Amino acid sequence: MWSEHQIKIRFLFVGVLNTLFAYLLYISFDHLFTFIFQKRYIAYMMAAVLSNIIATIIGFLFHKHITFKSTVRGIGIIAEFIKFYSTYVVIYIFGFVLLPFFVEVLKIDPKIAGALLIPIVAIVSYFGHSRFSFVKQ
Repeated sequence: MWSEHQIKIRFLFVGVLNTLFAYLLYISFDHLFTFIFQKRYIAYMMAAVLSNIIATIIGFLFHKHITFKSTVRGIGIIAEFIKFYSTYVVIYIFGFVLLPFFVEVLKIDPKIAGALLIPIVAIVSYFGHSRFSFVKQ
């Protein structure tokens, strides 16, 4: 069973750890930014942007080396990172539309709204990374 599903298991492991890290970072930034910005939506959107940028870079490193065990080296890492990040651009756009909808329209707390986006991100990112970002040429 391990040989058949090892990439999925590693993806799940790395994904859970990176998701927890990203979510804790988002909550921390959101808490900090509520003291800095007067408008609530600026605080949670800035928190979302910064936590996503940091978590994406860390996610790339872990997925590259642990999940997909990519052997790409040198200048090829830049192309691989661009493919990895472009997968997240789609997810970010979707999330940056849904997050304010959840908070402003549905009146869901920003921390809960961020958590509601996690399953969507997990599914889309797995398919994007396994079929695009780290495809062996």
